[in-house]
Amino acid sequence: MGALIANDLSTRLANTGQLLVRSGIEISRLLDAILSDRDTLTANVQPQLLFMSQLLRVEPVRGTMMISFSDHKPANTAALAAPKLSLRCSHRGALFAFSAEAPRQSAYEGRPCIQCVVPTAVLGMQQRRAQGRVQLPAQAPVGAELRMGLQSFRARVADVSLDGVCMLVSDPTIPLCEGSRLERVRIHHPQVESFDVDLEVRHVARVVLAGGERASRLGCRVLGARDVLEDLIRLFVIDLA
Repeated sequence: MGALIANDLSTRLANTGQLLVRSGIEISRLLDAILSDRDTLTANVQPQLLFMSQLLRVEPVRGTMMISFSDHKPANTAALAAPKLSLRCSHRGALFAFSAEAPRQSAYEGRPCIQCVVPTAVLGMQQRRAQGRVQLPAQAPVGAELRMGLQSFRARVADVSLDGVCMLVSDPTIPLCEGSRLERVRIHHPQVESFDVDLEVRHVARVVLAGGERASRLGCRVLGARDVLEDLIRLFVIDLA
């Protein structure tokens, strides 16, 4: 795969036209930028109403975000009754679309608002490419094989950012600490040929997964050539052009 030097979503969209973003780090950065720019969010809600809103707060650790009520009360009622909102936003020359699940009434700074779940995927399009339906690829797990001496351990790549921040989830018994260097980590994905990356562990946290299983969450930095990082990024920021 050839290298594409682009450390932000806007630059990548200018080069590719359409992107499916599944990186939680990049989605959080995008939402922060939309919040900072006070961009308008819109959604079509039943019965044939246009819901118009703005982001008020993003809490990625809790996995929630707060959006303002529309000035149109029937649209607010319809939005709260929906299982999810299909939001669209024009941001810095591009159109972004994402789902906000489980909308419910909340409050922000003493005023009523709507709390939703932070999206796990965002579709980005240049304005001229914003027409028509897009076939999204199915999500597939990204596995990693960590090699330590003569032993190897399995892990899961949970996230990768455009600037090389990588999050892994692994067995908590693996003896890793801040500053550890992981060489030739084998990356597995069902839709691409396996490849190796070098990682530097920046921090280690013990976590409990949704099923109650204990694990280690490894915050890493991808080392080496940009084209190797691009191979990893393309598993989370997918070119749909």
